[in-house]
Parts: sequence; structure tokens; C-alpha cells
Amino acid sequence: MHDHPELPLTEAERAALLAWAAERPEREVRARIVLDAADGVSVSDSARALRVSRPTVTSWRRRYAAQGLAGLEHRPRSGRPPRIDEADVVAATLAGPPAPRRSWSARALADHLGISHTALSAVWRRWGIDGETHSPLTLPTNPPLTCEQPLLLGLWTHAEAVALVVAESPAEARRAGPPAPVAERMARNAALTAELALPRVSRVRFTAEGRAELTALLHTLSQAPQRGGPLRVLLWDPTGEVEPEPRVDDETWHLASDAMSWPATLSAICSLELLHGPLAARPVLDSLLAALRSDGTVWRRPDEGVAPGPPPRTPRAFDQLALGSFNEKLVIESIREAGALSRVEIAQRTGLTPQAVSRITRNLLTSEFLVEDAHRPAGKGKPRVPLRLRADASHAVGIHLDPEMITQVVVDLCGGVVARRQVSLHERSDPEWVISLVTRMASEAIEAARPATDPLLGVGIAVPGPLDAEAGVIKNPPLFDGWEDVPLREELSRRLAMPVILEKDVTAAAIGERWIGAAERAGDFVYLYLGTGAGCGAFLNGDVYRGRTGNAGEFGELCALSVNRLTEEGGPAMVEECAPIPTVVRRAAEAGLVSADDPRAYELACRAAFAGDAKAVEILRSVARVVARGAVGVTDLLDTALLIVGGPAVRPEVAEIYLAEIDTAVNRFPVARAVRPVRVAHSLLNESAAAVGAASSVFHAAFAPRLRTHVSPQGAPQPPPLGN
Repeated sequence: MHDHPELPLTEAERAALLAWAAERPEREVRARIVLDAADGVSVSDSARALRVSRPTVTSWRRRYAAQGLAGLEHRPRSGRPPRIDEADVVAATLAGPPAPRRSWSARALADHLGISHTALSAVWRRWGIDGETHSPLTLPTNPPLTCEQPLLLGLWTHAEAVALVVAESPAEARRAGPPAPVAERMARNAALTAELALPRVSRVRFTAEGRAELTALLHTLSQAPQRGGPLRVLLWDPTGEVEPEPRVDDETWHLASDAMSWPATLSAICSLELLHGPLAARPVLDSLLAALRSDGTVWRRPDEGVAPGPPPRTPRAFDQLALGSFNEKLVIESIREAGALSRVEIAQRTGLTPQAVSRITRNLLTSEFLVEDAHRPAGKGKPRVPLRLRADASHAVGIHLDPEMITQVVVDLCGGVVARRQVSLHERSDPEWVISLVTRMASEAIEAARPATDPLLGVGIAVPGPLDAEAGVIKNPPLFDGWEDVPLREELSRRLAMPVILEKDVTAAAIGERWIGAAERAGDFVYLYLGTGAGCGAFLNGDVYRGRTGNAGEFGELCALSVNRLTEEGGPAMVEECAPIPTVVRRAAEAGLVSADDPRAYELACRAAFAGDAKAVEILRSVARVVARGAVGVTDLLDTALLIVGGPAVRPEVAEIYLAEIDTAVNRFPVARAVRPVRVAHSLLNESAAAVGAASSVFHAAFAPRLRTHVSPQGAPQPPPLGN
């Protein structure tokens, strides 16, 4: 009967448990369950003796093991809804579960929604779906409407009446491909819900003008080239004033039942589009959200970008992730910088009203981008509940393409590196071989890390300049033979079948520092990146500065002018110290410290300097001194007071050498040194700075708030701000 204790208790814990149980009679059974576990009584024997079910015994044991006495407190249900919105259940099913689950079970989703799993299973049967199979979907209208891959063509609202117009996607336009990430489906669902929940302008009852609007919409949609079948009109009309005659084409009319609301049905159809054709669906749903915000009565699917075709040069996923408005991104940014904030603190930091903060955080908690921390006392009144980002709410792959090696990381939303891998390029580095290798590495990393990386937001790749950021083309970078006009972004996006961001390596490193550094890196700064080459990225006025073509940060020429190394024509010459790693290796080899052919030559030179070898120290100082003079020019040019130094050349063993030389120079030589002391800090990132930054650039493009339209690294204009 007895086994090893499942919950070993100390004498103090036993006494506390018995005292807790003595306070109320109903606690006795729960305390007895825990004591049985501590005494090694099996679940079955405990359930039999206490006359409760085995799941009950298991549940209370687990709750005590996880939370102690707090886990044994009774948590009464808030009450299941007296009426279930079946469309809301289906919309939640299609949006998908948070990581690490890939699909909903009936019981898990029922718990999530606060309904019985029996009721949920009945809804699934009526709509013809389960937690894994999403097509075909049968809407319980009159008559029933079966959709396999629906396209939302139009929306009409008037008084209390609503009509959704859908059609099947043409068979020839359907493409197999990855669905939109769970995070995006949940976020879009939340964004739609938020817009539809806002108070609408009161309208008059159904009129002849309203009927004319609907008829005109159907006439227009009957000519739509993107539909692959007859129009299906889903009608909500509690007043019974909308007549489906006369028909304008071969459309079929389907009266919605009382068990399905039109906002939730709209969300379900949008989720289906994101599952079956995310590239075509994203701009359409952006248009729909804009129409809802303008409180329009008629919306028609835009013609452009409807039929699935080749992937666009600029993936819409990185314009603004339909996570909601500028204010939602502002809330995310504030929490990210602080680590955790209560709703009151969010309102204080952002200037948003408490009502706006409450609505935004509720949506973000529902979509599980945020989670609640432990309650925090705040004097009298209700304790404050800090909110923080959920690290596994989203992931991104970051790749750094360097002349020496490829570095790849998988990063979570809070900057944690989930996986890391490096491959040397000493033997071969031609474009086709490298692109194939990068594709294979990224695919293997994504597959190996699943389901932890669901949802995966995209891939960022950092490369040395120069590049054509708008076209996503590498333009013959130094030390990369054969890499002239290589369309890297388009090729990787095609092979990986997902969005890809292309950034200059120094820009990516600056973005990574900003994203990982949180409040410590919230102001303006310059990131001095030292590796096979040298460059600088900058955050100015709250956003990364890329320049007109994405090639800002060419540090070498500025450094040449600072140390007066000029060509015969008087222009800046190449400065070998602006290639720190190869320069140190060459000089160390000439001094007999390392072998130039050893792949670990730079590491060995750094270790020698750390051990106190005078030659090694002087070699590194000679490189750092020249780089420091270039840093003076950057500091004077941009008037910044924080200089971050990082990259693979700034290994921990020699970081102090670089930092000391640069700190001395930027606080001794600049013109404004008397009024602007410059803080020189080591990067928070390791030698994988550019790779982590490439992944962070995906998050930055998706979640960073922006106040005005400007050109992104891919050349796509960002949408205008969306306020409350």
C-alpha cells in the first residue's frame, strides 16, 4: 500500500498544513490528500479512502507541489457563460494554442475559454472541426455553409444588420505553405476583437439607402476576379428587414443562427485565411482593420495583393504586425524596457489613460504576449499586478554572414538565445554554396527547436556592407569574392518560405543591443562593432539609423581621415586596423606568437595578452588606438554620450584593452569634451552580437512603436500610427 513519499514534508510543513486545515472544515480532504502523498499512499488508495476521484487526488497533489498551501486554496469559477458564442469558440480554435502545444485538445481549450469540454466538443462537431483539422469548416447557418479555403470579400453593416460576403479561393491560386504563426493569428484575433468591441456610432434603422449599399457591394463583388465560386452572403438581421431578393448574381444567402456572433465569425474566417494563405491575407486584414477603425459601413476586399502569387519583395509581416495600434506597441516597449510594470506604471510612463491601458493589456494578456507576475503591495488598496513579456510568445532566427564564418541563433522575445551554431567559411564561400548552407542551417534550427519556437516570427540575416537594402541585394562586400549583386533576401525568403529581413551587420548589432539592453540602452547610443571589419550602428531619437540606402556606419573611411591615412588623390585610404581580427593575427604571427593558419589564432593571441605577454598586449593596443581615433570622429559627429563596444574581436580576455584606449580618446580629443563626458561600455551581447541583432531586428520591426511613416530596411513604408 505504501510507497516512497510523493510529497516529502518537514515537521514544520506538516504543522502548517494541519493548522491551515483546522481553520475550515472543507479544507480537511485537501489536507488529507497531501498527507497521504507524504506518507507514500498511492493515488488509488487515497481516492478510495477519502471517497473522491483519482483525478481530484492528482490535481490537489500537483497544486500543492507547485504552490504550497496557496495551491490548496479553493478558486471558485467565475461562472460559465449562460450562452456560448460558438463562433468565438471556433475563432479561438483556429487562432491556435500558445507554445509549446501545437494544437488544442477539447479539455485544454475548454479550460482556456471557461466552458465545459462537453459543450466545446459539441461545437466542434457542429462546425466540423477539431483541434488539428481546420478545413472544411461548416457554419451552422440556414442553410448550412461549408467553406474549405474561404476568401473574405466584403463587409456591410447597417443599423443592427450585418452581412459578410465570402467565396472560395480559386483552386489554381491555392498554394501549400506554412500558415501564419500562432502569435500572429492570436494577435490579429485580439486586434479584431478590440476594434469590434469599441462603441460604434448609433445609426438609424434599416433604410432604402442601406439596401442600396448592400446591392451595390454585391454587384461589385460579383465581378471580383479573385473568387473561385459563387458569392456566399452570411446575414445577421435581428429585425428581419433585410430581404435576400432580388439576387444580383449567383450568390447564396445564409441566415446566421443566434449561437454565432458576427464579430467572432469574422475573426474565424480571418484566421482561416491566415492558415491557408498568409501572404495574401495580411494586407487584406490590414485594410479591414483600417475600415473598422474609420467606422465605415461598407468594406470591400482590395484588388491588389489578393491572388496568391510570388512572395512580395517586402513581407507584410514586418510592416506592422497587426498586433494593434501604435499605443499597443508603446505598451510593449515600455514593459520590455522596464522588465515588468503594473497597469498604473504603464499609464504613468506612456501618458495613456487608465482605460486605454486596461483595454490594451487585456488584449495582450488574452493573446498571451504578456503574463502576470506575483502581486506587489502598494500601500493601501488593491495590490498592483506587474505585467511582463512572455519570452516564448514569439521567436526569431538570426544569422550573421561573415567572411570567416556563419553564426546562427534562435532567440526568444526577451532576447534569450534558445540555440546557437557556427560553421567556418575558410574552405568555401561562393554565393550558391553559402546560401544553400544558410538555408539548411535555418531549416534544421527551426525544426530542432520546435515546438519551443512556435510561433516563429521570421528570419533576420546580418551581412557586411555595402548592400541595397530596398532590394535586399548584397553589393560586392570586401573579403567576399564573387558576391556581386547577390539577391540574398529574396532567395532566402523563397527557399525558407517565410519573411526574411536583411540588415547591415553593424546595424543589426545596434538593434540587438537596444532590444537586449532594455532600460540600460533606452537612450541614444553608438555601437562600435569590431570583428573581421569595423563599423558602427546608431540609435538616434528612439530608432535605429540606417541612412538612405541602409549603408550608414562605414567607419573605416572616417577612421582613415582621423589618423590622416590618405591616398595619393587625397581621399581616405584603407586602414588595416579597421579589420581588427586579421590585423591582430598577422602581427601576432609576425611576432612568433601564433600560426597564421591556425583557425584559433586570434583567440590564442587574446589569451596571450590576458596572460600578460607584452608583445600580445602591445599588438592589441596598437589596433585599439587607431580604432579609438575613429571613435572620436563618430562621437563628435553625432554628439552622443554613450558608446557601446562589441563584436567578435572584443573577446572578454581583451575587452579592457579596447575599452580603455577608446575611453581615453573619446574623452580627451572631442571638441565638446568639457560639456559631454562619454561613457564607453562593453556590449551586453557576446561575439554573436550581429546574429542576435539580426533576430532582434525581426522583433524590432514588428513591435517597436513608430510615430511617422518612414522607409524600412526592406524599402517598405511603415503604416501610419494608430491611436485610441
